[in-house]
Amino acid sequence: MSFTRRDFIKGATVTAAGLALTGFLGGCSNGNTSTGDQAPAAETANNTENKPKSTKWYDEEYFKKPDPITDIAETVHVDVVVVGAGNGGCVAAISAADLGAKVAWVEQNSGPITWGGEIAALNSKVAKEKFGVSYTEEEKNKIVNDICRYGSYEVDQRLIKLWADNSGRTMDWFVEKMEAKGVHMFLETDTYKSQVFNSPPVTHTVYRGEFVEMGPNQMGSQIANPVWVEYADELGVQKFFQHTAKQLVQDSSGKVTGVIVQRKEDNAYIQINASKGVILATGGYSGNPEMMDALRYRDKDSIVNNLGGDGHNGDGIKMAMWAGAAIDRNHAGGVAFNRAALALDYHTGQPYANSLSDIWWPGSQPWLKVNIKGERFMNEDGPYDYQIYGALKQPKMYWFQIFDSNYWDDVQVFHTTICSRVVAAPGARNSEVLPGVFPCKSKEEFESVFMEPALKSGKLKKADTIEDLAKQLGIPAKTLVQTVNRYNENAQNGFDADFGKDPKKVRPIIKPPFYGIAIGNWLLATFNGVRINTNLQAIDENGDPIEGLYVVGNDSGGFFANSYPQYYGGLAQGRTTCFARLAALHAFTGSIYES
Repeated sequence: MSFTRRDFIKGATVTAAGLALTGFLGGCSNGNTSTGDQAPAAETANNTENKPKSTKWYDEEYFKKPDPITDIAETVHVDVVVVGAGNGGCVAAISAADLGAKVAWVEQNSGPITWGGEIAALNSKVAKEKFGVSYTEEEKNKIVNDICRYGSYEVDQRLIKLWADNSGRTMDWFVEKMEAKGVHMFLETDTYKSQVFNSPPVTHTVYRGEFVEMGPNQMGSQIANPVWVEYADELGVQKFFQHTAKQLVQDSSGKVTGVIVQRKEDNAYIQINASKGVILATGGYSGNPEMMDALRYRDKDSIVNNLGGDGHNGDGIKMAMWAGAAIDRNHAGGVAFNRAALALDYHTGQPYANSLSDIWWPGSQPWLKVNIKGERFMNEDGPYDYQIYGALKQPKMYWFQIFDSNYWDDVQVFHTTICSRVVAAPGARNSEVLPGVFPCKSKEEFESVFMEPALKSGKLKKADTIEDLAKQLGIPAKTLVQTVNRYNENAQNGFDADFGKDPKKVRPIIKPPFYGIAIGNWLLATFNGVRINTNLQAIDENGDPIEGLYVVGNDSGGFFANSYPQYYGGLAQGRTTCFARLAALHAFTGSIYES
């Protein structure tokens, strides 16, 4: 269908997109450590005496391989082990079982992780047949190269092409399994357009029951992942929930042959041998500041909120590295939202806030943005990560959003999309992305959902004059008045002479009362991880595969670098979903293609 495809491709620049609330945000977390050896590998490990100082870009001592666990209480034999029960682990476990594999499914929590839910895919049947959206080979390659450009090509383009070529058939399988359980698939076709960025219709999201076109819908992994658990029970998957993966098991050749897990109930160790392979899907390391330090994670001290990071401790990455896998050089960045609300006595960096009450969902709206000196410093109309990175050069690394009482008219004009949407729209999924957070149909609804809670918390300030607002925010009043006056002048002239913002988005700040709120970086997921090949196998520094070891989701690397392509809605979970299925296929059949 040309309106979505052609409009997207013919735009001068096509850039990147949105967030599944994370992902998108693939995977769950799970265990803590290491790689053992089936033929014990103590002779390879930990004597650091007389070793020269590390020249690695990361802290080698932190990633030192521990001694093998030997006090095994029980041994289990299966074909495939999947470690993690988030978005990637769910798809990998059921894909393998659906192929006929005997599967063990390990998760440190008592059930699946339901976080995010938007899944980017190209040329699925549901997109083509129900929504009339498809992409030619030329258009797919433009998308692939645009995603690479977003990462400065510091990515493995083969992996992005792998997603582009295989996400559609993965989604077809996904839809078939969901439809059998009464769960349906929606494609986001309402797209955001600015002078520079377009959001192509690639975002799929599941829902159950009747889809409400202009109201909040329950959508995403909260629906899908419990369905995968239901399938697991039907297919005889052995669930090792409330078990923490501790070490991989390798034979004398280095092939991964299983994993050792620790049972929460009694701390006993269980060795699960896997004749076909182990798939790691533990969700990255966004919940582990110590590992951020060890990997020289650049943005660590700019983080304000880490809601969603709990349990994502980097365990899968560490286990793979102990098995000999290479890891991406630290590209910094990650999947992040510019929606973390700050109390004015708060500072960026640890300890991170970790609460819904510290989230200001309209933070992505392109209202006037000023630093702590009251100065405007960038074009506010851009992807979330651009806003965050622009603030890294500012004092304190956060900013203030300033707007007036025309906020409802403003957000309708802004018409942001995917998870930054705050106004319900036809062709949009209009989902309830977090409890009580959903696109609104009226000013009254917007006030009750967003304004009133933020005012009650004290984070959103309200004043009858710009001078008083500045005083409440701790900003120099004279500078803020000058900044607002200059901004209003740009609005009146219909041209942003200072930063080139889309004139439609330069909305005057003239109607009292006026509002302001301090905003910072909300980290959702890290994305530099274990290097993989196009069979989803972990590879070593020479690019050679580590047999029997597959890595997907936020544990894996090569797909993203430096910034997340925000305008491709659900790309993180789209990558996770597609690669989790391909990993299961290759592990059990030796090919990423169904026979």
